[in-house]
Amino acid sequence: DEMDQFEAFQRLLKEGRSVEDIAHTFGVTELTVKRRLAIANLHPKIRQLYRAEEIDADTLRALTLASKQQQKDWLALWDDEEQHAPTGSYLKKWLLGGENIPTSVALFDLAAYHGQIITDLFGEEQYFADAQAFWTLQDEAIQAMREQYLVQGWRRVEVLERGQRFYQWEYQKAGKKKGGAVWIAVSERGEVEVHEGYQS
Repeated sequence: DEMDQFEAFQRLLKEGRSVEDIAHTFGVTELTVKRRLAIANLHPKIRQLYRAEEIDADTLRALTLASKQQQKDWLALWDDEEQHAPTGSYLKKWLLGGENIPTSVALFDLAAYHGQIITDLFGEEQYFADAQAFWTLQDEAIQAMREQYLVQGWRRVEVLERGQRFYQWEYQKAGKKKGGAVWIAVSERGEVEVHEGYQS
C-alpha cells in the first residue's frame, strides 16, 4: 500500500541511495521522494493510524512538520479520551504555536531571524517556528518602512493595529500634496499591505 512505498524509499535511503537516485529509479520528482521520506519518518503509531484510516491525509501531512516530541505529545492527546487531538488545518496551527506565519511575508532578511524555520513539503511553504521573534523583526521593518514614507514627503503614515482591515470605501483618494496619507495594514499572518494616498 501507500505506506509500504514510503517505507521502501526510507530503506533505500538507509542503504546509501540518494534522493536524486531514488527519484530517477521510480520516475518521480525529488520533491515527491522528500515528501514520502517525511511521512516515513513519522512515529510508527501515526503511520499505523493513517494505514487504518483513523486519520486523513491532511493530518498526516501536517504531522510531518512536527518534531519527535510534538508527535509524542499529539499521540498522547489522541489516546486521552478527555482531550481532543487537533487534526487538519487546526493541527498545523497547534504545531506552530497558534500562528501559521509563512516566511514569504517577511519584510526583513531571513538571515536576521535566528529561530527555527519549518518546511511544509506538501504546501511547499516554510513557516516561522518562533512567532514572537518574527513579530519583533517584522515590526522593526514596518517602522523602517513608515520612516521611509515620511522621508519621501508623506505628512502622515499610519500603521493600523494588527488584524485591522483597510477598507477603501471608508476613505477618499487624495494625493500627497492634498493631505493624503499612507495606511499600512498588517494581518495576523504577518502580511503587510500599503495603501498610499487616502484620507479618512
